[in-house]
Amino acid sequence: MHDLETIVIGAGAVGLAIARAQALTGREVMVLEQHGLIGSETSARN
Repeated sequence: MHDLETIVIGAGAVGLAIARAQALTGREVMVLEQHGLIGSETSARN
């Protein structure tokens, strides 16, 4: 087992953007999402 440097909770638009930014800096990132699909709670009404 190895250590994770960053865990992002939520795979919505903001969570994925944060995870990508961290991954681009070379960090090992894990994204946790409670739903079966990423971005499934992203608001389309704003």
